[in-house]
Formats: sequence, structure tokens, C-alpha cells
Amino acid sequence: MKIFAVIVTYNGMQHDWIGKCLKSLEQSAMPVTAIVVDNNSTDGTREYVPEHFPDAVWFPQEKNLGFGQANNLGIKYALDNGADYILLLNQDATIHPDALRLLTDASDGESLLSPVHLNGDGTKLDEMFRISIKPKDGMLFSDLLLNKKLEKSYETGEICAACWLLPADVVRKIGGFNPLFFHYGEDNNYYQRLVYHKVKTLLVPQATMCHDRVFYGNEVAFNKNKYRRDVLLITCDINLSLQKRLFQLLRLLVRSYAYELPKHAYKPGSFLREMLWTTFHINTIQASRKKEKDTGLTWIEK
Repeated sequence: MKIFAVIVTYNGMQHDWIGKCLKSLEQSAMPVTAIVVDNNSTDGTREYVPEHFPDAVWFPQEKNLGFGQANNLGIKYALDNGADYILLLNQDATIHPDALRLLTDASDGESLLSPVHLNGDGTKLDEMFRISIKPKDGMLFSDLLLNKKLEKSYETGEICAACWLLPADVVRKIGGFNPLFFHYGEDNNYYQRLVYHKVKTLLVPQATMCHDRVFYGNEVAFNKNKYRRDVLLITCDINLSLQKRLFQLLRLLVRSYAYELPKHAYKPGSFLREMLWTTFHINTIQASRKKEKDTGLTWIEK
């Protein structure tokens, strides 16, 4: 079984993130080849990784490609080299030694898999994971509360892409990340496509990883172009009809006026500016929606 882990780095030396991430892969009970795609770091990451992890496949970039497109480069390399599974792992994340074994044991080869996301020191659940986790039938919570033996996996809703295990066949069906999303939102969009193509997301409760962040991680990056990301997620969602997309956009506008006005990330003027941007790029968005409805290596094959 060939497993490749794709890690996108950008100034990953803070808190020794990239070092801890790659060391956790070296300690994995299942062999895994690390592919590191660096988005033109300026903090010493570009010197540190090749020197300290010479076995990692190293792809330094001359500009910041963004999270999704950088991942696409690593995913393409993995597929070209016969990957059975591709692990997407954030630079500020580490996996437990048994995580890959537990994830592959639970795999049906047709679903995205995720471990339980813990905080940086592993003492509690990651905040965003805790808020967003929604098991489909509620049986995970029932089994936990009743102290029953846990199943190998539970179908769930959307899970952050800080640690995704993708069978190669899922990638061949869904493709890569949409380049319209530079940083943040690309995993939300990918999940929309998984739902459209009826690919399940499975949570493996015995497998764990640690995500060393506070809520959104980089709050400045999260808030930058937030409206554009929110508008894009609605307009690109291939599960929504035209009427539902218009309704969701209206809700976003109302929220900007009625509820979020004091927050700098939500300003009515920003919303209107992003709607203008969306209108100007409507042909690109429509082409994007068409590609997302098709199966194949979208945005990976050149």
C-alpha cells in the first residue's frame, strides 16, 4: 500500500510546526512518503526541510500559490507515483503513530476519511472540529454516552481538511481543489462536490491527530476577502439551484446589515464590492460549476 502525505508549507518554522509535522509522519506505524510544497516561505522553512528531512519530496515554489493549488501539485505527484491513498495534512498538525493504520483499516476505498481532531497538546477536541462535527445518524454520540464499543467509522458531515485521507479513486472522481479559492474555503467547496457526487465522509473515532491552532488559525488570513469567499461558496455550490443560490446570497446581505455590521469582516460595502467582483467573473464561476459536476482529475491534469 502506497501512502503519500501532502503538506503545504508557508513560514512553517513558528512553534516548530513543520518539524513536528514531518516527525509525526516518520513515526507513523504505516510507511508514508511526505511531499512538501512550499509557498515561497521567508522564515527559513526552505532551508530547514531539505536539510532535516532529506527523504521528503520537496517542491519549493517561487510564489505563493495558495493552499488549494499547492495541494494540487502534491496530489498530482502522488497519483503519478502510484498512490493508493493521499493524506492531506496541515503544516501545524501532527498525526498519532497508529492513525494511518486505523484510517486505512476503516476505509471502503470510496469515502473520504478523517481522524478525530484534537487541539495542539491533545488535551481536548479542536474547537472548530467540536462545533462542526455532525454525525449523520447520531450513533457516534449515542455509542459514546452509553459506553458501547465504537464502530470503526461513522458517516458524518463536513470536516476540516487539516487531516484528510483520500483514497486515490476518490481523487480520480472528484479531482483537486478549485483554484478560485486561494486560502480558506477550498475544503468547504470540496465537500460540496463530495456531496454532489455522493462520496461519503467517514470519521474514524479511534484515530487521532493534533491541530495546533486557535479556532480559525490565522485570523487575519481568515478575515481577508471573507465576503468573496462566502459569496463564492454560494455561487459555486453545485448542490444549489439558481433560486436557492439567490436566496442564500440575500441571506448573506441581510446578515451583513442586521447582525454583523460591527465586525470589520462584514461590511455592507464589502458585500456589494464582492458581488460586483462575482458578476465580473461570472463566466469563470459558471465554467467552474460545470467542471465540478464532471468526474475526473479536475484542476490536477494539465
